[in-house]
Amino acid sequence: MKALLNTESLVPPLTGIGNYTYHLLQELTRLPQLEAVECFNTRGFSTAQAALQACDAAQTQQSPREANGLRRALSALPLAYRLRETLRNGQLRLNARRYKDFIYHEPNIILKAHPGLSIATVHDLSFVHHPHLHPPARVAWLNQQLPNTLARADFLITDSECVRQELIERFDVAPAKVRSVYLGADARFRPHSAAQTKAVLQVHDLQHGSYVLFVGTLEPRKGVDLLIDAWCSLPEPLRRDMPLVLAGGSGWHGEALQARIAELTASHGLRHLKFVPAADLPALYAGAGVFCYPSLYEGFGLPVLEAMSSGVPVLCSADTSMAEFTADSTALFERGSPEHLAERLQALLTDDSQRQTLATAGLLRAKDFSWQRCAQQTAEIYRLVGQYSFADTFGSA
Repeated sequence: MKALLNTESLVPPLTGIGNYTYHLLQELTRLPQLEAVECFNTRGFSTAQAALQACDAAQTQQSPREANGLRRALSALPLAYRLRETLRNGQLRLNARRYKDFIYHEPNIILKAHPGLSIATVHDLSFVHHPHLHPPARVAWLNQQLPNTLARADFLITDSECVRQELIERFDVAPAKVRSVYLGADARFRPHSAAQTKAVLQVHDLQHGSYVLFVGTLEPRKGVDLLIDAWCSLPEPLRRDMPLVLAGGSGWHGEALQARIAELTASHGLRHLKFVPAADLPALYAGAGVFCYPSLYEGFGLPVLEAMSSGVPVLCSADTSMAEFTADSTALFERGSPEHLAERLQALLTDDSQRQTLATAGLLRAKDFSWQRCAQQTAEIYRLVGQYSFADTFGSA
């Protein structure tokens, strides 16, 4: 059994899809049932090991500011999505004979022109439910291309049962054709003592257990404004003792949010750490008093699992995939309600016992998830798809 993955998302700093691709690829190479795992992007084809090594090297050579700036600039170019798609499809057509017996796995939704069996991971349908929260060019491209992918794919993978049901109900995908596979958290995310977090937290002038943390891209769809509204409504002594810490770079339409953050940093003591090196994230998570993730919609919500794995009490949005996979191990608030979020946040921050109960429950639940398990379940899907007859499906040519 051979697999071919698109690794265009392995561009530091890694986004959610980049993290998914990186860890899945890493674990797939360790599975004995896979004869070969190869990759492609705009630079050509490579082994999985070479793709991972190139990503690791890039993370040490390119600054986050340069990487984000370049990525945004390229994405803003006219016809950028079509040009990128044309390049990928051209590569696959030129190498059709070489990779015909590989199962192609697209980790980023839209299938390319592979001549053999194909699988696509549909992480979420945020661009369908909340199109105003995404760049218009991306929304138009995804809406145009998704039906083709759903029709062409031999199998589909989602990050949660929520998204699986959306594909079945909204796009009439056959239930037997789509399966949910939960993500994992890197083993680096684990509980740390105050002594273990001290070096990292000192750099950011933070105290262990004494801040509310958000980690993610600062953009409207992540609900950061909602979190700021809720935190600002808390009593001033509580805000002073438990400052809100935002870790992440600015995303699409983040200008107004950045201006608000700058104002509140001066007036309310809000902290914006901007980009945090990957090596510092485990200590930053583990040192938080509460982790809050108020996103309006997620396909999974990887930061929530990372915080749970770090032994930190988590507060996130109800009626989302986050509520699905956390299974009563986190505190939930009514999605989109700053009043309810403020109420739940204040209750947590003033109740040590409740925080400890949630931290223990979250840590226990997090043990059910791993990238190894994600890769094993993904490889099982490869096996099922590989049982199809290439001759029957694609003809003898």
